[in-house]
Amino acid sequence: TATKEVDAGTSFGEKFWASFFWGVNAKWKQNIIIEATANATELSDSTRVRVIFQAKIYDNKGGVVEVKQIDDEQFYKDFFAIVDKGMFLEKEKV
Repeated sequence: TATKEVDAGTSFGEKFWASFFWGVNAKWKQNIIIEATANATELSDSTRVRVIFQAKIYDNKGGVVEVKQIDDEQFYKDFFAIVDKGMFLEKEKV
């Protein structure tokens, strides 16, 4: 398993208006933590790798706003392209 934290991209305007109307009780999306879980299974002549990514969206108070599985095909293609490149570099001892 692994995690990565990214900014939720809430604009200054959204934060301002939430604070204006709700004061200290204002909430907005603050950050996203992407969690990855991987499972590798060795077969007779290859290895099968399964990776699942999940995004947890947190508000500015630290509460979980939403949890969802990432199912974007391009996200997974990009991930496996990076893994493939890393395996190639390791194999070539670069």
